[in-house]
Amino acid sequence: MRVAHALFGGVAVMAWLLLPAMTDPPVPPEAKEPRAAVTQPKDDGSSGTDLVLPVALLGAAGAAATYSYVRRKRRTEGRTTPAPSHAPAAGLPEEPLPVLDQRSLRALLETDDCVRTSAEELRFAAARSGPEAAEPYSRAVAYARAELAKAFRLRQRLDETSGTAPDDERTMLQEIVARCADAQSRLDSAAPGLDQLRALEREMSAALECAETRFRELTGRTATAATTLAELRERYDPAVSLPVAGHVEQAKDRLVFATVQLNRARQALDRGEDAAAAVCLRAAEGAVDQADVFVSGVERLAGEPPATAGTTTDPLLAARAAVAAAADYVTTHRGAVATPARTRLAEAERCLTAADHAEHAEPPENTDAGPDSERALTLAQEARQLAERDVRSYGNPYGGPVVDGLGGALLGGIVLGEAPGGGRSEPRGPACFGGTATRGRRTTGGHF
Repeated sequence: MRVAHALFGGVAVMAWLLLPAMTDPPVPPEAKEPRAAVTQPKDDGSSGTDLVLPVALLGAAGAAATYSYVRRKRRTEGRTTPAPSHAPAAGLPEEPLPVLDQRSLRALLETDDCVRTSAEELRFAAARSGPEAAEPYSRAVAYARAELAKAFRLRQRLDETSGTAPDDERTMLQEIVARCADAQSRLDSAAPGLDQLRALEREMSAALECAETRFRELTGRTATAATTLAELRERYDPAVSLPVAGHVEQAKDRLVFATVQLNRARQALDRGEDAAAAVCLRAAEGAVDQADVFVSGVERLAGEPPATAGTTTDPLLAARAAVAAAADYVTTHRGAVATPARTRLAEAERCLTAADHAEHAEPPENTDAGPDSERALTLAQEARQLAERDVRSYGNPYGGPVVDGLGGALLGGIVLGEAPGGGRSEPRGPACFGGTATRGRRTTGGHF
């Protein structure tokens, strides 16, 4: 339809140009101004028709140009792979590949943090406002997660392939950066709406009560998880409980931090300092959510210990357990975990999804979930090993005793600090829903 409109427009332009020359009435001789010293050509009736061919060609060219523009616009709108948005400007040298590679690694790490934090805060918003009210922001997180998954897939291909041509490598790195920027932009654009939905500065009391209720529920579950873990150690080989070793202690550490922040939020609310209360509340929410991850890991292991120990004969069950354990570890230690571990985890999750689809395909005899399950298991184990290595290298963020659970909050990415490899600094405030441009909007400007 757009093409037809374009062609019609071109024909209309041609007709509009021709019409005056073919229909204007002759000018009476007495109305003409005398032209001394100029010889007037004899009017033989061909002055209008002489314009037909040039104008027709001009109109056709305009229609063709319009048609070509519409086709190019359609191709751009229908593009599934975003065009690289970081190409150098004309006349400027291209960014060196090592520099572009590091920028892509940083983009993946930051975007992964943004997606995880945004999903975390969204759970609190949905718990109080309902899933329908939170649906627009759920779509934003889902979109960002999908773009991030595609970017991680490209990174995995680069890591697995040796001898990639420089031009191909540059194209893939640029696409990684572009997809990460797109994901972050979507989260940034949704952040103001989520703040309006939560309305923490106007409805702080209700939000604080919601967080305190979940805190008390997690406190009880943590005590139960300690008993459950002790029973697992008695009944099974030590390898069974190894994936959740330290989960109860770390859950308690996050709850200590949550206790401090909830108390500060309540005190700020009593003083009428709603903005300061919102900062402390958001930090407490992050700690409560991570305590939930730790406790849920113990509860999940209690339901399927043989799979976790790798003794099950079902490769898909073993892969699910390994991927879940690796995802929990990365989520709760993301302040230290670098991009390689996150890349392997993303690929393990992709393979696990493929294995699940194959398992439930119709007819099942035409599919085989085995290879994807085995690859998911291998990659999840590699991701966990890389993440643990990153955490060992990270060490204590303050180099000494840490009170109030702040060290764990920084390690877990609850409180914003420098990314791995970027040095250490004082915490700036809690991480919030959004991309890198908005996730640090609730900062204190000093000691947290």
